[in-house]
Amino acid sequence: MWCTVDRFEPGRPERNSPFAIVGVLTLVLGLVVGIALAGRVVRPIRGMAVAAPGVLADGAGQPSAGSPPRSAEPRPVVELGANPLLADGVTLPRITCTLPELGRSGAQVRRYYDAALGCLDDAWRPVLAAAHEPFAEAGLNIAADADSSCGDMPAEEEATAFYCAADEVIYMPRRRLLEYLEVYEPAHLAVLAHEYAHHVQNLSGILEAASRRLFGAEEGGQKELLVTRRIELQANCFAGLFLAGAAGRGSLPWSEAQAAVNDFRNSVDSDTHGTLENQVRWAERGFEEATTAACDTWDVPARDVA
Repeated sequence: MWCTVDRFEPGRPERNSPFAIVGVLTLVLGLVVGIALAGRVVRPIRGMAVAAPGVLADGAGQPSAGSPPRSAEPRPVVELGANPLLADGVTLPRITCTLPELGRSGAQVRRYYDAALGCLDDAWRPVLAAAHEPFAEAGLNIAADADSSCGDMPAEEEATAFYCAADEVIYMPRRRLLEYLEVYEPAHLAVLAHEYAHHVQNLSGILEAASRRLFGAEEGGQKELLVTRRIELQANCFAGLFLAGAAGRGSLPWSEAQAAVNDFRNSVDSDTHGTLENQVRWAERGFEEATTAACDTWDVPARDVA
């Protein structure tokens, strides 16, 4: 079970498209805490990792990695680089997004996010189906005080947006996002596409495979940080894939899709998300190469996900 939390830090410098992601990955195995970023302000957040009794101790009740499905129903494949989602030649379809203008009211924010989620569903549904992996729409919650199966809503100074795999819901608290992103649509779309990428990782079995790789890892150790970076940089790449598939059609001109990709530049070097250079490079890689195989962060040298 995963919960990914994307954070912004108060005191950021003013800019048109603030975007900084930092993961806090909550597993059934424990809590992995990263770093909070905002613009060029960095503040470490303390955390701890505690193994839950009996979780994945012998793999009981879990599909074994790479094993054939037990039925004809689509199932997650608990693999990383060998996941069918990342097979050669897999591309997202060209889709037409009709996005309303983003405003500040709850209804306007909800309409914009719902429309964008519909586009994300249209882009990823056929890809997961082709990989014979399950698909389910991600839920959305924009309330300021929503609690999730991953725990209570983090305090405003700690988190802005997150995805909880336990309930398959993306949490985008409206007031927090408007405070940090205002109504700059490319930034909102970049955040949402990144969060949805975690949903795709969850549906496909990638997050479960990553969870297994992390089992027993030292909290804050190099193994944990490397796995976390591979997860987050892949989410950047998946976001770029989506933006490439939607660019230049409907109400998403090429310039706005490119602006959303460029918004990944509004970050800093991070132990959990990689260097700024790599954060941008993986988002651009998805946008430019437009295949899921290009987003295989699992079989590349550690320097490529540093």
